[in-house]
Amino acid sequence: MTIRVKFPWIVSFISLVSFSFSTAVPSIAAETTQPQQNAEILTIEKAIKLVNAADSEVALASLDAENDDVNARIVKSQLRNIGADSIDSLEFAEQKYVTEAQSAMDARISKLYKESVEADLRGKAILSYYDLLQAYSERESKKRRYNRVNELVQMAKENATSSKNTTVSNVDVMQAEAIASIAKVEWFEAQSTWGETKIKQNEILGVDAQKEWLFPTEDEVTTEDPPISFEDAIASLQTDSFAIAQTKGDMEIAQLRVALINKYSAVSTFYGKIATNNLEKLKVELEHSKKEDVYAVYTLYQKYRDGYQLLQTCKHAVKLASENYDQRISRFKQGTASIGDVLQSEQELAKLEDHYVAARNDFNHIRANFQ
Repeated sequence: MTIRVKFPWIVSFISLVSFSFSTAVPSIAAETTQPQQNAEILTIEKAIKLVNAADSEVALASLDAENDDVNARIVKSQLRNIGADSIDSLEFAEQKYVTEAQSAMDARISKLYKESVEADLRGKAILSYYDLLQAYSERESKKRRYNRVNELVQMAKENATSSKNTTVSNVDVMQAEAIASIAKVEWFEAQSTWGETKIKQNEILGVDAQKEWLFPTEDEVTTEDPPISFEDAIASLQTDSFAIAQTKGDMEIAQLRVALINKYSAVSTFYGKIATNNLEKLKVELEHSKKEDVYAVYTLYQKYRDGYQLLQTCKHAVKLASENYDQRISRFKQGTASIGDVLQSEQELAKLEDHYVAARNDFNHIRANFQ
């Protein structure tokens, strides 16, 4: 007795899907193979170079940093002739010391801002690369799936027309064809998503909108980096973020104001009270920012660790599902498994492949943000 897995909704759907592909959908193979003749391999390093060349923000930040550095030197030169002995008022003291300190801080912060812009652009390029890789990987995965199911259709047809056939009926063939049609729809959708993603990310990369890309094989893609340790994550807090560096600079100016008021006036005055309160506010803001950074690192590390574990789990699950599918194929050829069994294992494999592609994309983004 032959046991078959039934797909009643598929049988009723097959005619509509087959008609739509024969009349409305152009050859996907023609659309995906022809443009790739002029495609280049995109790497993270290449994406970073392209974004740096296309984006003007670093150039503008560099000019601002240079201007602030020159201005700091001018201010220092102009105030050099004002000796401490000649200062006899708070206003005069602030004009010399605060103005000089402010210009020096502006130059230092501008340099840090330029470095932060460079880091932001690097992150922007890496995320752009991963967005392209995700769309590309999904398209290739759907393409492989369609080819895999299409092979099942051919096997089912050969088995159904064979004089020795004992397992495949015409209904079984229709079930296989319906799943192949659905797989083709998903491939077409993935191809459309790739086209849209390519245009969007090519704008960020500063290349032609229709520029085609290829990617290194999965073994070459840096998904299997050595895991980042928690100690490395905590050590990253030793380097001040741009926001904290800016707050520390503001605190230095505020402390200088309070010191000058204390020397040339009195902190008990209204002006002194305001300056003291402003300094206390900056201290509170600094502690708050430090605490935020600590929690941000903890959160990112938790996401990184969970994402890595999920990626490895999905990868192992795909391997097992692929082995199970191959065994079902072998049993089908031996006549000990139905085409329904094979189709069911194929659908389980396809579902896990989708999970793996999504998990890899999520992990790549988490790692990029964490680093």
